[in-house]
Amino acid sequence: MIQKEFVIHRADINNHCPNCFSARGMVFSFIQRQKENSWIILTSRNIQEQLFCQHCHQEVYPGTWNDAIERVYLYQKKCFTAKPAGLKLKKKAIKVLGLTFLTLASVLGFWVMIQNGFL
Repeated sequence: MIQKEFVIHRADINNHCPNCFSARGMVFSFIQRQKENSWIILTSRNIQEQLFCQHCHQEVYPGTWNDAIERVYLYQKKCFTAKPAGLKLKKKAIKVLGLTFLTLASVLGFWVMIQNGFL
């Protein structure tokens, strides 16, 4: 299975970095994962949040956030909608399932006709 990550929402913020104290370069990213093969696409419900400082090139973990960063995080979390989680069938899978259902229905119909004496 191929795993893909999609950045659902990206926001540049002007808070001070707890590591380097730079006022610019902080980026919130909200990421959703998706697994895909030739039959299905499976979208995860979980959303990964990441705060990255582009000035010092380090990820800022939630334990080091101050109240201002926490408030911006809660606001940015409300600003996007995630892709719907679940399972999506590709055309190939739909065709195979349709053909299987059609074959089973015709075999069942043929069996009923034989049992009732129509053939």
